[in-house]
Amino acid sequence: MGYQPSAILIGYVDKVMRRTINITIVAFICTAFVFGQSAADDKKAAVAVVNQLFTEMAAANPAGILALHTPTSDLAAVFKQKDGKSRYSAISGEAFSKMFTDKTKVMREEMYDPKFEMNGDWAMVWGRYVFFSGDKLSHCGINQFNLIRIDGNWKIANGASTIDPGDCTEKEKAMKPDPAKWPKEK
Repeated sequence: MGYQPSAILIGYVDKVMRRTINITIVAFICTAFVFGQSAADDKKAAVAVVNQLFTEMAAANPAGILALHTPTSDLAAVFKQKDGKSRYSAISGEAFSKMFTDKTKVMREEMYDPKFEMNGDWAMVWGRYVFFSGDKLSHCGINQFNLIRIDGNWKIANGASTIDPGDCTEKEKAMKPDPAKWPKEK
């Protein structure tokens, strides 16, 4: 047989293509990892804002509550009444913060399995919650918070909650405040 330039060329092209594919796969994996890490960091940060809200509520710290909200934030609540009817209430973030001024009351709210959705600088955190007055279960329901990223920080733009003492699942009725989430009382 003689010299076959086409075989050499095909071998070279094959080698270049394999290298290009390998580089593309590595770049894709690295990009996916960075994107996944960023999304995980965003979820952690947004959920931390919601948990900090609960901490500020328990500390009866209206200024701390307001610091987590946008200036025009508002909250909506659907209260289930004893007669079975629902009452809707809308409240500004400022009015909401003033509901938590009595440091003698121990109130703790925990969203025990938060869900997260994000698109750019908007995020939503929602899930079932339990609310304790002291160590006693007061009520349960669903919280939903819309957060906006402003200057790199998540802020609560608005939220909605259901509040129903009769809506606690058996699992929720058995729950106690998570000691890891709350500082020891003095």
